[in-house]
Amino acid sequence: MVLKWASRCLPGFSIIALMLLLVAAFPTTIHIPWWTSDLAAQKPAPSSHQGKHEKMSFAQKVFVVYFILVHLNMFVFTVRLCFSLFSFWRQARMSLQHARFQGYNKKPQTEHISDSTYASSISSTSFDDSFSAPSSPQPRAKFADVDTYSLEDQNLTPATAADELIHAIIVPNYCEDLHTLFTTLSVLASHSRARSQYEIFLAMEEKEEEAPVKAKKLMTSFGSSFYAIHTTFHPAGLPGEIAGKSSNVAYAARQITNLHRYELHESDCKVVITVMDADTHLVQEYFLEVRRLHYAHLDSAERSLYCCPILFDRNSSETPVLVRCADLMWGFAGISTMYPGTPVSIPTSVYSLPIQLANKVGGWDSGPTAIGEDMHMMLKCYFGTGGSVITRTVHVPASQCNVSSDYPIDGWRRTLDTCRNRYKQALRHMWGALDTGYALRKTMPFFDINFKLARLRPFLRVRHLALVHLLWEAHFLPCHLTILLVFSVICTFFYPVETLHPTLVWALSFANLIRTLSFIGMNINLVIYDQWHQIWLYTRRQDMVEANLKDCGFSSRSWWHIAQLTERICFPIAGTIYGAVAMGHAVFSHFWTNRLVYRVSKKPTFANPDQLSLA
Repeated sequence: MVLKWASRCLPGFSIIALMLLLVAAFPTTIHIPWWTSDLAAQKPAPSSHQGKHEKMSFAQKVFVVYFILVHLNMFVFTVRLCFSLFSFWRQARMSLQHARFQGYNKKPQTEHISDSTYASSISSTSFDDSFSAPSSPQPRAKFADVDTYSLEDQNLTPATAADELIHAIIVPNYCEDLHTLFTTLSVLASHSRARSQYEIFLAMEEKEEEAPVKAKKLMTSFGSSFYAIHTTFHPAGLPGEIAGKSSNVAYAARQITNLHRYELHESDCKVVITVMDADTHLVQEYFLEVRRLHYAHLDSAERSLYCCPILFDRNSSETPVLVRCADLMWGFAGISTMYPGTPVSIPTSVYSLPIQLANKVGGWDSGPTAIGEDMHMMLKCYFGTGGSVITRTVHVPASQCNVSSDYPIDGWRRTLDTCRNRYKQALRHMWGALDTGYALRKTMPFFDINFKLARLRPFLRVRHLALVHLLWEAHFLPCHLTILLVFSVICTFFYPVETLHPTLVWALSFANLIRTLSFIGMNINLVIYDQWHQIWLYTRRQDMVEANLKDCGFSSRSWWHIAQLTERICFPIAGTIYGAVAMGHAVFSHFWTNRLVYRVSKKPTFANPDQLSLA
């Protein structure tokens, strides 16, 4: 029990250890006049000669090594992110040329509509709360030819109807807005293969009073739009479980396994589970790419987990710059693990995996340590397969919303409320640091009384070191980097350089150079991101117009706009508040609890609010 608690609190212990290292390495270094007595202020500083010839203590040597390591990792992250973004941008351009301009689709009628014209065209759209036989969406059958082409392009035989994949799509929701769910299902229903391949599972909470009403309306509206649509209600008060996305997904996944229990015994089961957020919009190219990857790697399909990037392209134009930057950094964290040739990727919000893999590892966890459900499931698959799970990148992004506010009037109060809501979301994200303890307990022998040496061997390899590095980068680096940055600034401003050892002076100067290069690199990444963002915004917007779904939200980006130029300066501030501060808040809370009350983040609606009542 003590070891389990210690592993849970490991990120918090690391922050304490770093602070102790600074105290041990520099016991009298920081000389701030208003914090010291007059007598201490009159003490002469060591001479330059003495400072250069004094030997560094062991603590100082450790500090220099770790200080440089942290800053180098920051720069490597920037380079890795640039590599990933460039790869996504190149793939997006290829896909656009392939699917949009080579005769597979007719030329869109809205090609020359400007952003302002389009915005005015969707402003008058209304939302019918009755949900009776909606006139939209309209299935887009034009992509059937693209399906066949993608298989032929891989020198594969196109699959027959009997061999086609079934996509079991879990849409977890708790106290979500009805319009949000309706729009999400409308987007999925607009796909040409929705009626033949999509099984929708509305994963709801039993304790939500309005859940049955919402489920009935959605089932009535979309009963004929999909191959099947089901509703599951996660019971309240189950031992060891908490309310939230992870428990809803776990309960719905058990229903999927029961529904397809006969297919599980087949040698080639073709059911793929996709988990998404309630406000996520997926273009059907996502499922086509999952299908292509499945058939391209049939020999390893049963241990493949599919990850995709997330794109905040719905309401970012109306979002405060700090919230916008925080979401960009959150998206970048996942994207940076999806570069070509990566040994392992970490999914963010949206991912897919075959039902065999989910069944092999025992399904989704629903306890307090699984609140970071996406990363946790990837880790569970990793350890459940002895480290042999393969993470494959789907180069089609998932469209997401930035956090919004309930405050009715625009102004500084609404802005402040949005920023506060984003911090609550960031705290929930950073609560996923519990996965570090989970990974440690699965790796180290002294946490398992039945441990055998053979169990450890799969993890004594480079791929596992890459996973450990990603966990350190996600759950340790944000706080450590901020602490070291503050410390280096204090050293620079309040202590004479000539009194420091030359190696320390070099380390501080080198770190300044690395930070400058990283800042420039992140600005380059933002420019690439803007180009990639525009390509997929153009693609999704045209698809939604052709499917008669115009109230989905579209936010354009251009690097020369003032909003995007402001991001170039504000992203370090947002990273500190919603990264380091939220992480510190989470990991120190883990000393006394591993439970966090799950609160749904407020999302925007793009229809007339007067028409959204449940009456």
